[in-house]
Amino acid sequence: MVFSLFRKKDGSPASTGPATQQQQPTTTIARQLDPSPTPATPKPVEGPAAESYNLSELSIEVEEAASHLSAAEEEAVVLHANGQIALATKALTSHLPTISGQRRTESWLMLFELYQQAGDRKAFDDLALAYVLEFEISPPLWRGVPVQESAPAQGGSYVALPAQLNANSFERELDRLIDACKPGNTVRLDFSKVTEIDPFAAAELLSLWPRTRKQGAILQVLGASEIVALLSGKIETGRRLPAEAPFWLLLIELMQATGDAERFDEVAIDYAITFEVSPPSWDDKLVPKQPVAKAPAVPAAQAPTPSPTSPDRLIISGVLVDGAPQAMAQMRDFIRQHGKPVLDFSAVTRVDFETGGQLLNLTMETLARGQTVTYSRVNELVLGLMRLMGIADLVSVGRQS
Repeated sequence: MVFSLFRKKDGSPASTGPATQQQQPTTTIARQLDPSPTPATPKPVEGPAAESYNLSELSIEVEEAASHLSAAEEEAVVLHANGQIALATKALTSHLPTISGQRRTESWLMLFELYQQAGDRKAFDDLALAYVLEFEISPPLWRGVPVQESAPAQGGSYVALPAQLNANSFERELDRLIDACKPGNTVRLDFSKVTEIDPFAAAELLSLWPRTRKQGAILQVLGASEIVALLSGKIETGRRLPAEAPFWLLLIELMQATGDAERFDEVAIDYAITFEVSPPSWDDKLVPKQPVAKAPAVPAAQAPTPSPTSPDRLIISGVLVDGAPQAMAQMRDFIRQHGKPVLDFSAVTRVDFETGGQLLNLTMETLARGQTVTYSRVNELVLGLMRLMGIADLVSVGRQS
């Protein structure tokens, strides 16, 4: 059972007292197979005609967020979110004959995406021919190399540091980090929750970078803005306190690890002035190399028009499952730094329900700050999940072209 966290703003009877405490059942019109259902006669409403939208007063009701999906489409969305591609395909192929002539595109587009992800070109082409006959318009294009359902390309481990980093708490965290720093492994170190750090923890953290380089591991920093702000507040140029040296050096190492050469030079010079030593040197070889996702090889005649580039657009990629902590931290950082953030999901193949819940929380947090986020180029199955979760009721969600 899928629950929506949102009730429809209009058409809901207002409660006026004990006599109206029991709500009337809601009819979901979109789930009826009859293309021209007879609408129910609305009952008179006493009191205010509509309630103002208030995030703090949202209630849980099993309706409206998924009202544009049929029962078979909802089933396919749930199965896909759980990674059951074959069962999702079966649910939709048996559903298509029941909607013949209704000119509903959702099931067709979902099935195209499933064949694409499964790499089944023949089934895709057969469906394309049937689509032309049904709708008398051009079908979606095959994207060339099929999208493979696999773990995110970067793999590796994720370690979220606690709010308090001190001599008593950090030893356990350090053991976890050392265990994760295996040769060839990528360790994603999340600082976003850290609110306090002492010199001991800073010194131990500082030792991680040479250790990971020696072992052939890669250390990636998440929540850099939070830890940089925290460390910057603990130091002052000209204030020569030995206990603050680890904060200075960790801050410099973070600038190197995040590729911020300009800030690196500023902090290194201030450190040299304060402690009367030679400043650390920037090393181009230590600048993190971000993996570049290669686009599928598509013939020039079929190549899609590139999406407009924008400093407010973040491209998310991979399979977002188990809460996708790295991707969520990346999105949160991006949204905080941009006024009109656009999250481009064109390279996202699948989102599970746990991650869908995280996306819903992120959306509501953003709205509560008076900011709006846009989800762009979302594939049909992920779009269906966003409808089920209620995300599409709150913000703009654009389907993949």
